[in-house]
Amino acid sequence: MKTPLKISALLVISLICVQSYRTLSSASPFYPIEPHFSGQCEAITGVVGAEDITIDHTNQFAYISADDRRATMANMPVAGGVYGLDLSMPDSRPVLLTQHFSEDFHPHGIYLYQNNKGDDSLFVINHRNGGEEQIEIFDIKDVSTLIHRQTISYPELTSPNDIVAISPTQFYATNDHGYPRGHFMQTFEEYLALPLSTVSYFDGEKGAIVATGLKYSNGIAITADLKTLYVSEILSRRVNIYNRDISDGSLSKQGEILVDTGADNLEWDDAGNLWLGAHPKLLDFAAHAKDKTKLSPSQILKINVKSEQPEFSEIYLNAGEELSASTVGAVSGNTLLIGSVFEGHLLKCTL
Repeated sequence: MKTPLKISALLVISLICVQSYRTLSSASPFYPIEPHFSGQCEAITGVVGAEDITIDHTNQFAYISADDRRATMANMPVAGGVYGLDLSMPDSRPVLLTQHFSEDFHPHGIYLYQNNKGDDSLFVINHRNGGEEQIEIFDIKDVSTLIHRQTISYPELTSPNDIVAISPTQFYATNDHGYPRGHFMQTFEEYLALPLSTVSYFDGEKGAIVATGLKYSNGIAITADLKTLYVSEILSRRVNIYNRDISDGSLSKQGEILVDTGADNLEWDDAGNLWLGAHPKLLDFAAHAKDKTKLSPSQILKINVKSEQPEFSEIYLNAGEELSASTVGAVSGNTLLIGSVFEGHLLKCTL
């Protein structure tokens, strides 16, 4: 082998080794799991794969995005749905709200848009069979009645995960990968922790990429004044803070919150705290995705963003016996709902 070729080969091997080490570090295989929770939880059945949950605090009503992802992975997809759960009724159970919508409905991230005019809408990411990515917008006539208004798709919506809206037609969506769903490069993105993930913005007419260089961007949340955006990164184990230019929707990074866990969905409670569903051991999550008998720890963090330096506390940690692979913690009052990627139930907990 000629010397230049040897040098090139060594450089490539060295880069792979360095990147593999970084990926292993982000997976945190030795994260200590010491289960704790000061409240009580009960399993709520009737939904499979309750990946995202958001709450109408005024009406004490939760919207649950659910899809049987194991069925899809087995090439036998079944229609997912948005479910409603009345938190004001102690014994209520999830009710399917999209039974008359498309059979090709596989919801992921959701967002409840509300304004002072009473124009409530639910924005839902839909991974259609065949790889097409769409945003479905439902108008809410009463808390349990969803009327489909619009379907939106645009080139920058490559691999959407979560969404926040700033008007009835404008929104931001995270792309958890740079390559589209089903592309073989997505695996390389994950295992080499490549910073190809983005955030897209739809201004009501067209889309644009407004944040780049992320490693598996996931959850997204916005403040009530629409000036600050929070974006979680699973592989960087952090939550990014962006300033939003209200004139054109562009973003500039302000800071970050290092949470030392695989950060998933973000939700506001009714007191202005940000709640994070998380995966402390990503290799366990990968194993659970392939084999449902292998447990993946569940973790919920509460982030106080009101202080000058945002600080967080771990509210819930479980090895996976109660619920594996938590993705979201949605809180209203003293009620905490915990959802996951694959499980056939969610947790309703009293704080």
